[in-house]
Amino acid sequence: MNPKTILFALFLILCLAPTCVLAETLQQISIQVVDARGKPVKGAEVRARYLATVRQGTEEYRIPIELAPPQTTDANGQCKMVPHDVSWSLAAIKAHRVEMTTEEAMKLYDDAPTDPPKFEAFEREVDERLQRYSTAYRQLTPDMDANQPITLKMAKAIKVTGRVRVGGRPLAKAFLTIYSPKTPIDQLFPRSSPSVTDQTGRFSFYSTPGKLNQARIVVERVSGNRVLNLTDIPTKPTPAGLVFELDTDAGDYVLE
Repeated sequence: MNPKTILFALFLILCLAPTCVLAETLQQISIQVVDARGKPVKGAEVRARYLATVRQGTEEYRIPIELAPPQTTDANGQCKMVPHDVSWSLAAIKAHRVEMTTEEAMKLYDDAPTDPPKFEAFEREVDERLQRYSTAYRQLTPDMDANQPITLKMAKAIKVTGRVRVGGRPLAKAFLTIYSPKTPIDQLFPRSSPSVTDQTGRFSFYSTPGKLNQARIVVERVSGNRVLNLTDIPTKPTPAGLVFELDTDAGDYVLE
């Protein structure tokens, strides 16, 4: 064989070998998403994340990164994911399904009532349905069996409402997050997004169920943000969800 041909063949082997090995090490994960009654959930978004260590200068940060491209469940509530070939010690998978999509809401507006009081009630109902969702989480292990499908049983998010006061006065335009004591999965997927209080200090949002007894309040000031962390917050369960009444006299958390 011509020496040039031999060298070219070796070059091809070296170039293709890593790709072949990588393909063999990738695992395919089969997911089945069901509702509280065990029925398949169509159109649920499924995401997988892992906790990565990122170095910036001399500092190290732990941040969540996508473990696989997001997928959407089919009519049978199923989908498949192929994780990236990365090492990790903490990873989880999450299914999320909104009660109503933006596209579905826009179609409802075609037949919206014209009477002002009825239209206002219609808007409130549509907005509420846009916020409501169901979700499910599952922690992954590096030695998971690719032949065993993962079943995610969804639970409905709970409504969280309340009011924030400082020294008895409403705290408006504050970013508020109500959360549970941190679990491993909480490092990858937050239980809820921050809510903003209105002019009366009131807030309302939906959150993944859990022991919601902690809060973080952030107010943006020209002189710098003011941050207040609260723990062991008492709650009042109601048929509509959990109600929080936060009143604090934090000395460095003044109203302007």
